[in-house]
Amino acid sequence: MREELDRIEMVKKHMIEHTIKDPYPQFVIEPEIVKYASWLTELMLKRTRKSIGKEQSEQGVIGQELFSGVLLQFKIPNVYANPLYEDMKIRQIEGKHFDFIVPHMPEGKRIISVKTTPEGSEKIRFMANVKSWKDEVHDIAVAIKIDSLKDCKAHIDGWLEAKTVETLPINDWGEGPAYWTYLDPELVNGNKESEISGSSSPKLKPLNSARNIMDELLSYPNS
Repeated sequence: MREELDRIEMVKKHMIEHTIKDPYPQFVIEPEIVKYASWLTELMLKRTRKSIGKEQSEQGVIGQELFSGVLLQFKIPNVYANPLYEDMKIRQIEGKHFDFIVPHMPEGKRIISVKTTPEGSEKIRFMANVKSWKDEVHDIAVAIKIDSLKDCKAHIDGWLEAKTVETLPINDWGEGPAYWTYLDPELVNGNKESEISGSSSPKLKPLNSARNIMDELLSYPNS
């Protein structure tokens, strides 16, 4: 994997510009990003010695790199806590991890966590691992869905305020307890909500508009 990375002249990840105003802005995923995500995930697993799902972790790295690419593409100043760096202190705020800080965003939306849903038609949920979430600092969570690694496609599905994430139902699909909701608002509002037992149980909430968060990101003067 190291030899493959050494031959990469330029890593590309970018948003398809004519989709910026679409309900679900789209990304192009270059094959090098997938290779980089696999290598970085292996490195992180060796460091932490955690038995976490490698495939899901790889696609999480892809999501972060896609979001990083958008900020670079549109020249939006930011701080990216790239997990490549081993010293955790430089990737933390007051002892808690973060993904991105975007200073020009409105107050309450500046610290952004990226949550990636892996490819597959059965992968229809936004999920945030409860333990990891509580170890992080964030104002909002941006949901990215990998449509197809083979076809190099992904999109932004929407976003949620951190305080809303913490009101979502919790379930475990094999990666530990996670806050969750459906990516598709129609599933949130439909009969699927009956999966949650008990009238006092937390309720699913739909994601906020992806276009809304793109408009705010692109409000920076040089973007």
